[in-house]
Amino acid sequence: MDNNLKLKVLELNSDEVSKIKETWENFFVPVGIDREKIPIDNMLWHIFSYKVKECEEGEQAINAFEDVIKDSCYIFYQRIDTGYMIDINSRAFTIDDLSQFITDFVTKDIYITDKGFNWTYVQTHEDGWPLGPYFCNR
Repeated sequence: MDNNLKLKVLELNSDEVSKIKETWENFFVPVGIDREKIPIDNMLWHIFSYKVKECEEGEQAINAFEDVIKDSCYIFYQRIDTGYMIDINSRAFTIDDLSQFITDFVTKDIYITDKGFNWTYVQTHEDGWPLGPYFCNR
């Protein structure tokens, strides 16, 4: 990844990414979800598309992401165990900045959350479908 953002970007190892994904699930996936009916193991963002977790969608999600205060954040992907910790407090971090982290189909399902897992923004691979993006406060 080329760091054109001039941010402090730390690539995480697969164990760290697995822990972050697990913590994300613990904070954002409601307890008691029937994983047979809602395939969150297939795509974690299905908790939003199936409306089992309240969130902002589409343009409202983008606006919420742009407005939220961002310090240090985690970025991870659905399909691969690659992730990053970024120190944002030196400048604004916008939707446009995410393009640096989306390089192919495998990286299109991207999750960003603050280090405290207080909010999350999810951009899906579903271009042209009304599935995302999503923004959710814990």
